[in-house]
Amino acid sequence: MTSGWTMLRTRFALLLLLSTLLAACAGLTLQNEIDGLMKEGQQLYAEKKYDEAVDKFVIVIGKDPTYWQAYLWAARAFIAKGSWKDAVANGKKAFELAPKDKDTLPVFAQALFGGGADALKNGRFAESVSLFVEYLKLEPGNTKAWLNVGKAYLGQQDFRQALGAFAQGLAGGGGAERQELIRELLEGGAQAFASGKYRESIDLLREFLKYDKKEVQAWIGLAKAYWESGDKGKALEAVKDALKLDPRQEDALRYMLRR
Repeated sequence: MTSGWTMLRTRFALLLLLSTLLAACAGLTLQNEIDGLMKEGQQLYAEKKYDEAVDKFVIVIGKDPTYWQAYLWAARAFIAKGSWKDAVANGKKAFELAPKDKDTLPVFAQALFGGGADALKNGRFAESVSLFVEYLKLEPGNTKAWLNVGKAYLGQQDFRQALGAFAQGLAGGGGAERQELIRELLEGGAQAFASGKYRESIDLLREFLKYDKKEVQAWIGLAKAYWESGDKGKALEAVKDALKLDPRQEDALRYMLRR
């Protein structure tokens, strides 16, 4: 009987070893297949055959949904195509699966920025705001992103948020976008006034005048905004400042006399 149990144990051990070997072989076969698909996809990407490259990476994801490299390369291909929604989705997945990898964050950020810029250009302001806000969580020091999200807020007529974005961009010096950030404060003040948002117009123009006190039109715009908001004293002070810079500027004075 002891001999019989020994034989059974031996057979069981052999079966277990065999199943382990078979599983290992299957794993190696799958990994080899994935490696081959990734190599093909990367070669197609290098040849700028982005649709075909994406097909290879999608097959890999189907075989192993946790294979972050496939999401990363798919995001790169979608970025190259300008397919921003798919680029963001794949970039985000790669970053979630491998947040410490040196490439996942830059690619995800590039997808967010590109998608935000495309949405801004095409007047999809809410989408642009959403993408740039997420981008700025990753890259809070990017002044171009603060400029763009500010523009998107202006597109939504959310003047207070626009002011906050432009001010944030300028807080770090403004970089290459400094003059454009300052100019957008002036433009935003004019837009707010035209929309009947006089207090927001005042805030934007006052922020602008911190950087450029010699812009006559800013003082005139500020005077008009104060006047419409009911603050006649500050309106007249702003007119005086405009006239100091250019005594021939009687625009604001005539405007107020007509009221």
